[in-house]
Amino acid sequence: MAPTVHHDEETAIPARDVVLVVFDGVESIDVAGPASVFAKATLLRPGAYRLHLASPLGGTVHSNAGLDLAATLPLSALPAAIDTLIVAGGDEAGVRAAILEQGLAAWLAEAAPRMRRIASVCTGAFVLAAAGLLDGRQATTHWSSCDLLQALRPQVAVQHGRIWVRDGAVWTSAGVTTCLELALALVEDDLGRAVAMDVARTLALPLLRSGDQPQRSPALEAQAAATHRLRELVAWIGAHLGENLSVDSLAERAAMSPRHFARAFAAETGCTPARFVERARVDAAAHLLRHTAWTQQKVADHSGFGSVDALQRAFVRVHGETPKAYQQRDA
Repeated sequence: MAPTVHHDEETAIPARDVVLVVFDGVESIDVAGPASVFAKATLLRPGAYRLHLASPLGGTVHSNAGLDLAATLPLSALPAAIDTLIVAGGDEAGVRAAILEQGLAAWLAEAAPRMRRIASVCTGAFVLAAAGLLDGRQATTHWSSCDLLQALRPQVAVQHGRIWVRDGAVWTSAGVTTCLELALALVEDDLGRAVAMDVARTLALPLLRSGDQPQRSPALEAQAAATHRLRELVAWIGAHLGENLSVDSLAERAAMSPRHFARAFAAETGCTPARFVERARVDAAAHLLRHTAWTQQKVADHSGFGSVDALQRAFVRVHGETPKAYQQRDA
C-alpha cells in the first residue's frame, strides 16, 4: 500500500509534522543528521517543521553507539496527520526486532496512506520493504546491504550506486551520513534550493551531493590504501581543481620526482594521477550542473577544465553522455 501524495500551495501549508522513527540498536547518526537538518531549516523558515521522535513502544531507546534517546513517543501517540516519516537504520538485530517483534512494518503499512511522504535511512529500507512500500519502486540502502535487500524483496528495484533515491512519495538513502543529503533533498523539495543550500553551509558540508552520486567516494577509496603523504595530496586535489594539476606539479608538491610520483600514486590509489584528476573535475562539474543554472563555460572554468570542449570530452569518457544530456536527465 503506497502513501498518497498531496501538493498544497506553499502559503497554505502549516508546520509540517516530521516523524523520525527509531528502535533499539538504531544508528545514532541516522537520527541526529536529519533532525539537525530540519531544525536548521526551521530556524531559517520559522514554523516550517515540527519534529517528533517516535519508537514502536515509546520511552527510552538505546542506540548502537551507546547513546540513549529518551522520551520517544509510542507510535500510537503520533499526530493523526503526518507530513513526513523517516525510518532510521540500525544493526540487523534491531531492525529485525522492530519488524517482527514490535510490529513496526505492520503499523507502517496501515498508516502509510495517511502520510504525504515516507523515507528511510540506511537499513531502515528493510522496514519499508517489509511494509510493502518499496514493491515496484526503485530504492537503495547501505552498499553492504543492497544484495540482501534485493534477495529478500525481489519486487524492489534496488539501486546499488545511488546515495538516495526518490520514487514517487517514497524516498530511500544509503548508509549513515547520506542521511544529510536525503534530509536536505527533502527540505529542498519543500522550501526550495536556497534554503537547502543555506542549511548545508550552516552544517559546514564541503559538498552537497546529488542522489546519483556513488555511495563509495572515489576520493575516499583512493585515500584508503595510500600513504599519509599521498592521502593529504588526494584531499588537496579535491579543493584545488582549478590549479595546475599536472604530474610534474603534483610530484613537486609531494616532494618526489615525476616518474617516482606517477608510479607511487598509481600503485597506492589504483589510478593514474591524470585519470584521478579528470574524475575529480568531472564529479565537481556534475555537482555544478545539478545545483546551478550556470553555463557550460562557467562550469568548465570552476571545475578546472578551462574550456567547454575539455569538459565535454571528459564527461563523455566518465559518464558516457554529454553534460547537457546529464543535466536534462537529472532535471
